[in-house]
Amino acid sequence: MLVLPIQQGCASANSAPAFDRAAWQQDYHLLKQTLQQRYSHLAWMASPQSGIDLPALDRQTQTALQQAHDDNAARQAIVGFQQGFHDGHFSLLTSTPNSPETGSSNEPKLRAPLQDDKLDGCAALGYEQDSKIAFSLPFETLPGFHLTSDGLSEAMRSGLADLGQAGKAAVLRIPTFSPKGYPLECQRVWQSAVRQAGKFDSEKLFNLTYQSWFATLGQRLGRLRAAGADTLILDVGDNSGGNDSGDAMARLLTDKTVRSAPLWMVRNKAGKAYLDQWISDLTRDLPDSANATDKARLQGLLQDFRQKRAELDSQPSEDMGWVWREQRRWAPRASYSRLIAAGYASGAVDHLEPGSYSQAVAETLFWPAQTEKLKGSWLGRVYIVTNQKTYSAAEMFVAVSRDNQVAKIVGVRTGGDGCGFMTPSDPLLLPHSKLRFRIPDCVRQRADGGDEVAGILPDLPLQAREGESRRALAQRTLQAIAADILAQP
Repeated sequence: MLVLPIQQGCASANSAPAFDRAAWQQDYHLLKQTLQQRYSHLAWMASPQSGIDLPALDRQTQTALQQAHDDNAARQAIVGFQQGFHDGHFSLLTSTPNSPETGSSNEPKLRAPLQDDKLDGCAALGYEQDSKIAFSLPFETLPGFHLTSDGLSEAMRSGLADLGQAGKAAVLRIPTFSPKGYPLECQRVWQSAVRQAGKFDSEKLFNLTYQSWFATLGQRLGRLRAAGADTLILDVGDNSGGNDSGDAMARLLTDKTVRSAPLWMVRNKAGKAYLDQWISDLTRDLPDSANATDKARLQGLLQDFRQKRAELDSQPSEDMGWVWREQRRWAPRASYSRLIAAGYASGAVDHLEPGSYSQAVAETLFWPAQTEKLKGSWLGRVYIVTNQKTYSAAEMFVAVSRDNQVAKIVGVRTGGDGCGFMTPSDPLLLPHSKLRFRIPDCVRQRADGGDEVAGILPDLPLQAREGESRRALAQRTLQAIAADILAQP
């Protein structure tokens, strides 16, 4: 019998590929480089104010990769690095990219909205109630609480709570800040959106849904006031966010001027694209009919955005490799922060004086202008209930309400997503591991100068006690609000 020699170092066809530590380390190096170029919150994360020690996190990750002996351990090291930032917008994507087959001859045809009724049309376009309708705490289980809406027939759950000597409070649940989360509002405006010039405009439908939702909210606040409530409790616990409606909503809660947060963009192609869009909008919307004062103001805004855009081209961005070696004071204007001022969370201006521009121009400059007529729908005390699952646009709402002294915050620090994305961008794909990450491009700055990504601290902290039921926490929440009301002069 002929015996063939065994070939040393030759893997069988069924064996797994060898662990390649160097390739994982290269992936990690690319991730850090990309964060230095694209991550808007990096300077905040590298500041002592953030409470995060990036040099220590980097050393820990490098050690974990050096000690890893398989792909799973290396993956855990990189994912652990990402999780160490505690930023929900800087996140690992678990879904796979769209298949190249999308749009091929095998793909089903799209529905024709003009042929749909309101139920089919809104559902087909993704208008669905996928957020938690119920209160984040079970207020409805407490004695003396009466529901005024179950949240099914009128989109938002609400009720009245007896606060004893502190009076009567209205409790209103805001489950999401995405207009697409309110299918009933979509159905109300469907005919108006699809029966114009015989064509369908998805953006028009979205805007009409947004306006209808705010109108419904304004009406609800009016009914709750008429029912005798002198305090409003808005529940945004477990609210994962949505769009910029979080900024606009604060204006329904007061008749005073509300100023929006300054917006900063990262100094790269995302920041350039954002400024370019503003320059285009301001150039296109300079109306011939505007008076001389308004034209001068518009030209002033246009010049400001052009100056910032020129600054991006003329001033090289500083290398942010320092963040892995040291901590520096948070200063968004400093060159080492790699940020540029880009207007406000509300658009080109932080507020708009009534009647200063035509409606079309106002809505271009100041996005809350669409619903400005609802300003002051509620006049009185406001408390906002938050928890650790209050994120993104919900945090935007909490922050602008708190920074303008419109409301007091009750509960725990919000989740800490802050500003996410102002321009479309592709996620980062690491070539070896195939891990994919979203990377935010903007910062909303708080009134105290901090970055909203840190989360919003409550005025009335209420942490669940060990063994405490959610019902007991709901009762303590109402008691804390009542005590705060009675303590006010």
